[in-house]
This record gives sequence, C-alpha cells and structure tokens, in this order.
Amino acid sequence: MNNKKILLTCLILAAVIASIGMVVAESNINIPDGYKLDDSLSVVNQTTKFFDVDCTYNRVVMVNGDKNITVDTFLPEKEITLTPSGGSVMKNISDTPCLYQEKDGRFIFVYSNNNQFVQIDAPDEKVIAEVISK
Repeated sequence: MNNKKILLTCLILAAVIASIGMVVAESNINIPDGYKLDDSLSVVNQTTKFFDVDCTYNRVVMVNGDKNITVDTFLPEKEITLTPSGGSVMKNISDTPCLYQEKDGRFIFVYSNNNQFVQIDAPDEKVIAEVISK
C-alpha cells in the first residue's frame, strides 16, 4: 500500500469513529414525536457559567411548530451539587432525580449524568419525560 492509500484509510476510519461517538452521545436524548432538531440553534463546546461554576456547554434545540425543547449539557470544571433554591424543588421524572422548576409557562429539569449536567427546558412535563425516557 502506498502512503496515500494508508492516509485515506486512516481518515475514513477516523470519520467512522467520530460518527459513532456522535450517535452514542445523542442516544441519551430522545426526540419526542412531532419534534425535529433545529441545527441552526445548536451550540457546540462553548464556555459559560452553570451554578456559578465555569463549564463547557452544548445545546440542542428541538422544534414542533411554535413549541420548542432546549437541551443543554454542561461539563463543569469542579463539582456541583444540585440543591433547590429560587422556587425549584427536587423531583423524580421517569425515575431520574432532578432539580425541577416551573417558570414563565416553561418546565425546567436539571439532572446529573456521568459528571455532566443536563438541563431540559420544555413546554410541559410530559415532553420532558419523553426526552429522558430510557
């Protein structure tokens, strides 16, 4: 095999591995019936603060007409403990313990998953259960 064929083979293998990783990452989030991903609203590897801790975050937005679901994932630089404040409460949805709050007609659900935090902002609680159902 010449060097060009080896390089091409390596590039194809890297692309396949990357696409498998993306599918696995997205498999933790279900897209409810009637919703579609809006890639124009996605955020990838940005920095922000989450509970006053520096984090890397990603955003996925799903839309269904005038309804939308925003799913943010946060990877904090240090440990964060979820504690209720400002009208939030601890709750279980689909057997997932979370910090839960209803605010301005929206339902916000925050839970921890493998050293990262997931925040779902949805038009109703039932849709949250569909997004996180296993």
